[in-house]
Amino acid sequence: MNVSYQIDDEVIDLQLEGSVVSGGDEVLLAQDIDLLAKTDWKEEGYTVVPFLSEADFARVKAGITKIIKDLIVYCGGKVDDAFTLARYHMYVDDELHLKLAKEIKDGWLVSEFPIDIQIVNDRMSELLKEEVCTDLKGTQYDSFFLRIVRPKRYTDNNPPHRDVWLDRLRHAMNIYAPLSGSNKNSALPILPGSHLLRESEIQRTADGARLNGTQYTVPCVISVKGNTPKMIRPHLVENEVMLFTPYMVHGGGYNLNEDETRTSLEIRFWKV
Repeated sequence: MNVSYQIDDEVIDLQLEGSVVSGGDEVLLAQDIDLLAKTDWKEEGYTVVPFLSEADFARVKAGITKIIKDLIVYCGGKVDDAFTLARYHMYVDDELHLKLAKEIKDGWLVSEFPIDIQIVNDRMSELLKEEVCTDLKGTQYDSFFLRIVRPKRYTDNNPPHRDVWLDRLRHAMNIYAPLSGSNKNSALPILPGSHLLRESEIQRTADGARLNGTQYTVPCVISVKGNTPKMIRPHLVENEVMLFTPYMVHGGGYNLNEDETRTSLEIRFWKV
């Protein structure tokens, strides 16, 4: 079946395989720990704010750049002194990118983060007015992730979805922190306010979506209240971060840039 969604003024058309379902009348966030509760942006479900000090952000970007350079070499590629995250697509072909994507899909332990992760935990706790961390001891939650979306490569990103359709991702808060190539043509799309929708108001694939021949692990949103999902790309400049609830519909972040790779940090936080 053909499906589509809108990102700002751009309409994305997809070919979908698989069955389509809707949930019950429950609002999932109403049943779970709500890390939006003390914020003044709880209705929208997201905010864009300054992230780190200039020095800390520079260390993060340099550290992630080194990680990716080393992985390109590990996967059989070559890099030189001109490499930057934004130029990633100039150094990999599809085969090499797929190898690297498999290496990074499970993320890294926060002990490998380029700066003390407590700096990030403290910043998120300040913004949420609630003590949170990404490294809950004795649990599976101790990782950070990197998303790499090449220009004009339409299989590099997930379709629109809610993280919390995977139970292990409930009760949390997400961040999207761009490191390169994030702009009006490429930033992560979101559907503000959709975290307050009942499950019955969202039509989605029953399991991981298969779109345009590519299999994904997350379900894909088909419609919202019977209409085409209309998402936006919030504007972020370097060293800003978007906090957003994983109960919100987000994704489908095709990179429509001509010649710039979008790379971004994805980190999840839980109440301490």
